[in-house]
Amino acid sequence: MQHAGNKEAVQIALEFFKGNYALNLGAAAILIILALLRGIPLLGIFFVFAYSILSFAVQVYVARRAAEVEHPQEMRDVARESKLGDLFIRHLDIAAGGFLGFFLIMLLLLVIYVALIGSGITLMAVSQGDLQSAVASAGGSGAILGMFLLMLLILWLGYVIPGVMGEVISAESFTEAFRKSLLLFSPSFWKRTLNGAYFRLILIWSIIEFVAALVLTAIGSTFILLPVALLGIYLISLYNAAVYLFASKALAD
Repeated sequence: MQHAGNKEAVQIALEFFKGNYALNLGAAAILIILALLRGIPLLGIFFVFAYSILSFAVQVYVARRAAEVEHPQEMRDVARESKLGDLFIRHLDIAAGGFLGFFLIMLLLLVIYVALIGSGITLMAVSQGDLQSAVASAGGSGAILGMFLLMLLILWLGYVIPGVMGEVISAESFTEAFRKSLLLFSPSFWKRTLNGAYFRLILIWSIIEFVAALVLTAIGSTFILLPVALLGIYLISLYNAAVYLFASKALAD
């Protein structure tokens, strides 16, 4: 595809959706059911994993098929010839490998974040000789430091992850997808993201994601409209799939 930007990503998502309403509504319905089942106590964690992996499998399929077309309008033909099993099963191994990698990474980052905050309070306790008073006095400053570190982490992840996702989508196996997810820790990969094309793509994408999150959260706050919000999330996931593809292209140029 000659032009690869957010406009084309939106077109790819819309053309794929409009090309086969039955396919996409069926896929969205399955994901919506899984999303609603996530609230079940104990068993909910299983549906969290199932939803995440299957949703990513759809993105991998759409992105890889989008890489084969010359114009976004051709995604209508792709949708017409696609079956529900293609969306969920064809690249399930890649989706599972990528999900496992990102899950372990996020778990590790959470542990590191908690450890940093805890060590900061401990250092204050050592200097003051009283852990209880240190925790009390560090309440305000600790919260500010924690929010600052969290914001930096979110900004960093938000900028780098689309490129990593693009690399994972191009994987050919579970193992390769898992390995490519670890690029999130690669300084050489970070350096590749410091180019104008990638920056512009991700900047506009992040604005669209932020606005969409606000709108869908407002819609989803009413239980009756929750399926509408979840359908909107499905459409956004199709758009994200194209962005991940274009992010990978921007890194390769």
